Amino acid sequence: MKALVKTAPGPGGLEWADVPEPRPAAGEVLLELVAAGLCHTDLGMINGDYGPGSGYAPSFPLVLGHEYTGRVVEAGPGTAVPVGSRVVGSAHLTCGTCAWCRRGRSMLCESRKVLGLDVDGVFAERFTVPARNLAILPPDLPDRLAVLAEPFAVAAHAVDVARLGPGDDVCVIGPGTIGLLTLGALAGRRVTVVGRAEDAPRRAMELGAAAVVTAPDEVEALYGRFDVVFETAGSAPAVTTATRLLGRGGRLICVGLPAGQASFSSAQLAWNEQTIVGSRAYDVSTWASVPARLGAAPALESIVTHTVHLSDHRRALELVESRQAAKVLLHS
Repeated sequence: MKALVKTAPGPGGLEWADVPEPRPAAGEVLLELVAAGLCHTDLGMINGDYGPGSGYAPSFPLVLGHEYTGRVVEAGPGTAVPVGSRVVGSAHLTCGTCAWCRRGRSMLCESRKVLGLDVDGVFAERFTVPARNLAILPPDLPDRLAVLAEPFAVAAHAVDVARLGPGDDVCVIGPGTIGLLTLGALAGRRVTVVGRAEDAPRRAMELGAAAVVTAPDEVEALYGRFDVVFETAGSAPAVTTATRLLGRGGRLICVGLPAGQASFSSAQLAWNEQTIVGSRAYDVSTWASVPARLGAAPALESIVTHTVHLSDHRRALELVESRQAAKVLLHS
């Protein structure tokens, strides 16, 4: 079969190549790819940005990809997922038995590996996944929406971590893919989005933002206003701005992964009894609610702007790196 393979460390080395057909072990299923999403983390892997700071430990050759929608072709021994089911699921391979997994925080599993980043992933005609990672999709959920399930799970977990109250005034910083999906996961709430003018604020308004603020003086006017702020931009200055947007008793949910160190006043946090919480990906249990929550935000389908065959990976990379595409759907 064919797969998109990174053949060696460092930048480049990407090929649409022949690889062995995988077989499902006990507790696994063999999926045929329906659709995959191209993520900026995939770009980092392609460009050679996966050193010790990334947390990943790839060996090469490596099949890339971790965002997927698939159809069950074969179930391994002891597996009950029906053949033919259309599914989405976690990209995390976790032990299921350590203290973190038992506490419902499998994202902290010390033996966690990630498809396409540590081990062979989903940019392939067929691939295997643990059955416990999967959620079956309803037949009316379109593939262009379902392919967003993995990053949407990140957003859904962040919303769960926030423990929102009924009257909370909410802000999302960074209307990129994760920011927009967080907006979708907050469906039914009044949300202000803060970003840069080049971040396509129009799309945030189309997805239900009450307001989109981009001018620095208008952002400053919002300082001290919000009960909950989600930082999804992944930049140190955005984290600093997020702390200033918090009101008394406010909660900052850090979803992004800035490369630099953010600066903020711990005295402000203490004086106002504010809280900063990290939100890392998702737990395996998050996936039980993902299809229904994703289906409740059908407008998110507009985030997928281009469809490209996996063999045309150079075109897909160009679309993302040049910002022509919000999200690229890949198929085999």
